[in-house]
Amino acid sequence: MSLTPALALVHALLMQAPSPGDSGAGFWRKSDARLAIATVVAGAAIAPFDERIARWVRQPAIQGDSSRRQKVLLATVVNEMPLTVASMATYGIGRLAGWPVVADVGAHLTETLVSTIVVVEAIRIPLGRARPRVSPDDAFDFHFMGGWTRFEQRAFPSLHAAAGFATAACLSQEMRFRDVRARQYVSPALYALATVPGFTRMYLDQHWTSDILVGTVIGTFLGNRVTQYAHGRRTRLDRFLLGSRVDVRAGEFSVRWSMRR
Repeated sequence: MSLTPALALVHALLMQAPSPGDSGAGFWRKSDARLAIATVVAGAAIAPFDERIARWVRQPAIQGDSSRRQKVLLATVVNEMPLTVASMATYGIGRLAGWPVVADVGAHLTETLVSTIVVVEAIRIPLGRARPRVSPDDAFDFHFMGGWTRFEQRAFPSLHAAAGFATAACLSQEMRFRDVRARQYVSPALYALATVPGFTRMYLDQHWTSDILVGTVIGTFLGNRVTQYAHGRRTRLDRFLLGSRVDVRAGEFSVRWSMRR
């Protein structure tokens, strides 16, 4: 079975440019239903190949020596937690230093990553799909609500992949709204780096290929949409986070909030 049509449809729906009226539109759009269907189709199409791909990744030639494994373990540290902490730190530094653009980007990236974590966990905890390292020969080992108590049953979708692509999509959108000239070079680099967490999780036998695919779609969707929505209107959360005035003087610290922004 060829996966190209389904994957092409997912890509086209994710990467479609917002229309001029989208900035003022609601969070959900008509195209979202098509994206959801395309994602389900693509995930279902690749799922029968999950076990075959996992066996290929487990080959000694792919796994390599201990040095390669250590490098992969180091790379997999880049996940939702450090990315969220970094985004919050970016927001905090921007507020304290009086850099509105830095604060804006940090706030929107934090909103994006928190939304991504909530959505992914809300899906994978009830589904309870077993990770390949605990169910190496059965990619369809599901335990309803199993992910609530067992980390080993939180395979689908991949939070690592979702967080990586959510970050890339959010930052790419921030550059688009600010008409950053380097975006045409930086955005592809961001998306290329976003693929790393997914590959490391497959290498470590933590996720099936379909987990990575669906996580990628969710992360890209939320990274684009949360950022677009935040720039289309000043939400209450943004007014709270970005409408404050922070004064820092020698020996003094004060915060004033204004919800009018």
